[in-house]
Amino acid sequence: TYGHPGTEALVATLAGTQHDTGLDILKLESIAAYFREVRKKYHAFEGQLKGYDSRILVAQVPGGMLTNLESQLKQQNAADKLDQVLAEIPRVREDLG
Repeated sequence: TYGHPGTEALVATLAGTQHDTGLDILKLESIAAYFREVRKKYHAFEGQLKGYDSRILVAQVPGGMLTNLESQLKQQNAADKLDQVLAEIPRVREDLG
């Protein structure tokens, strides 16, 4: 459910620069359209937040772990604590070195 920014955004950002990827944005959109349709089949399994979430970068939590964390918080009736938990992760990492 969560992840880093889409490839398309990065390709568009770098287009025309010295770091241009050379990837065809129209072909990428075709692939993305296909997977948007596939994703509809799995709607029931999606978490509360979808797509890119910059907290992944700040908390340095991989998308799969974040999905599991959200699920565990729901099981503990603590889904409303997600923001607090994500804010705490960098502090814990700093404390533990």
